Amino acid sequence: MDKNKVRTLQELIVTAAAEYGDKAFVREKNGENDADTSFAKLYENCRRLSAFLAERSGSEHFHAAVIGATSTAYLTAYFGTACAGNVIVPLDAQLMGEDLCDHLRRADVSVFFYDKRFSAQLAEIKAGCPMITTYVCLQDDNTAEYVLSDAVAKYEPMEWKPVDPKTLAAILYTSGTTGKSKGVMLSHGNLIDNTMCQDGESDPTDVLMTVLPIHHVYCFTCDILLSLRYGCTVCVNDSMLRIPQNLKRFKPTIILLVPMIAQTIYKKIQAASEQMPNVPIRAIAADVFGGRLKGIYSGGAYLPPELAAGYRELGIPISQGYGMTECSPRISTARWDDPSVGDVGTIVNGCEVRIVDGEIWAKSPSVMQGYYKNPEATAETLTDDGWLMTGDLGYVDEKNHIFITGRKKNLIILSNGENVSPEELENKFAGLDWLADVLVYPEDGVITAEVLFSAEFLQAHSREEAVKLFREQVEKINKTVTSAKTIHCLRVRDTEFDKTTSKKIKRQQATQGEKI
Repeated sequence: MDKNKVRTLQELIVTAAAEYGDKAFVREKNGENDADTSFAKLYENCRRLSAFLAERSGSEHFHAAVIGATSTAYLTAYFGTACAGNVIVPLDAQLMGEDLCDHLRRADVSVFFYDKRFSAQLAEIKAGCPMITTYVCLQDDNTAEYVLSDAVAKYEPMEWKPVDPKTLAAILYTSGTTGKSKGVMLSHGNLIDNTMCQDGESDPTDVLMTVLPIHHVYCFTCDILLSLRYGCTVCVNDSMLRIPQNLKRFKPTIILLVPMIAQTIYKKIQAASEQMPNVPIRAIAADVFGGRLKGIYSGGAYLPPELAAGYRELGIPISQGYGMTECSPRISTARWDDPSVGDVGTIVNGCEVRIVDGEIWAKSPSVMQGYYKNPEATAETLTDDGWLMTGDLGYVDEKNHIFITGRKKNLIILSNGENVSPEELENKFAGLDWLADVLVYPEDGVITAEVLFSAEFLQAHSREEAVKLFREQVEKINKTVTSAKTIHCLRVRDTEFDKTTSKKIKRQQATQGEKI
C-alpha cells in the first residue's frame, strides 16, 4: 500500500479493499468453524450501513457510540460511521449504568450501537439519554429496534463523499485514574499518521490474534488499522479465558499483549515445563502459541526486563512500545531485533520528543485535536505550538530510546523537598509470583508500600511466608535506591485495590492494609 496516497480512514478502507479484495480480513469463531469477512466485504458492508445511518440520523453530521467486543459488526459500525464523515465514540464495555449514560451525554451521541448483553440496560439508557434517537444491536435480537445485519442487508452501498484529514473521526475516553475521564478527539489524519509512521512492520502473510479491548486505541491502531494497511488477517479471541485454546486454533504469527497477559502465559509455559522435564521448553512455548509466532508486541503497562529476557530464552522476542490515547497512540516502538533493556522503544518516525523539567513532551501529526468540550484540560495538556505534555517523566538516550521513570502528577514530595516517583519503586516489584498488586504512596512523611498477595500463592503457602518474601524484597529494593527513596512502611491488604475498568489502580483511595 502506498502510504502517501492514504490520508483518511476512508481512503484506508477503500485502498485495502482494492489491494487485498477477497482475502480474509476478520476471522471469527462460528461454532466449530471459522467465519471470515474479506477486506472487500467489510468495505461493502460499511457503505451499506452508512446509507442506513444517513437516512436514520436526520442530520448531515452526527456522533455514534459503539460498545462491545471486537467483531466484524463492531468494525462495520466504526468505519460505517467514521468513513462517511461522522464521529464514532468507542466505549469501554465495562461501563455500566450512570457512568455509561454520562459518557454518552458528554459525547453528544445520537446513534448507539450496542452489544446484545446491554439490552437489559436500554430502558435506563433511554431515560438518561433522550438525545439518542437510534439504537442498533450489533447481534441479531428480535427485541431490538434495529439490528446491524438487517440495516446492512436492506440498503445499497452509498458513495462516500471525500473526507478531509482534519475531520474529527473519533472521541475516545481516557481511563481517568486520578479524575474524571476526558474525551480525546482524534482526526482521520491523526489515526492515519500513526498507522503509517513506521514501515515493514508486517506483510499479507501475517495472522494476528487480537485479545485486547477494541475501544483502546492501542488495540485499534496496532491490530486493526495496521492490518488494513498490510493486508493481515485478524483473528478474534472471544474470551480471555480461552486465550490458550484460541492460540492453538488460530496459530498467529503476531500478537499484541499487555504485560499481565504475557506474564500469565509465561507462567503456564514454566508450569508445563516442570510437568514435562524431557521436552525442550522452547518446544512447549512454540506449541502454546500455535507454532507460528514470530514475536510479541507489548504495551499499556510496564514490561519487566526479567519477563522480556524470559521470553527471549524461549525463542520468542517480545518488545515494548510507548504511547498514549492523545497520540493515537504510538510515540515510540521497539523492534524484536533491538532487545535493549529498560526502555520503551525508539521514537517513531515523524515524532519529535523533548524533555522539559523531566517531563516527556511529544509533537507529531498523531497528536490529538484536544479534549472534547474541555478547553481547560486541553490547555493543560497541549501547548500553543502543538506539543503534547504527556505527564510522564523520563529521558531519551543517544539512540532515541525512551525511558519512563514515572508520572508527574503521582510524584511523592517528601518533607525534605525530595521528589520520588512511586512507579519507579512499584516496578521493582514486577514479576514476583507472590504478589498480585502493589501501591507506593507517602504516609506520615515516609514512603509506604502496600501489597495484595497473590491468591494462587496463598493457596500453596502461608501468609507468614508471603510476608517474609515481602520484607526481603523491600530490603533488596532499599539497597538499590537513594535514602530519599527508601521504603520505610509496609502494609498488607486482604481486599482488591480500587481500579478503573482497564484494571489500573486508582491512586486516590483509602489505606486498608495492615502495617507489618
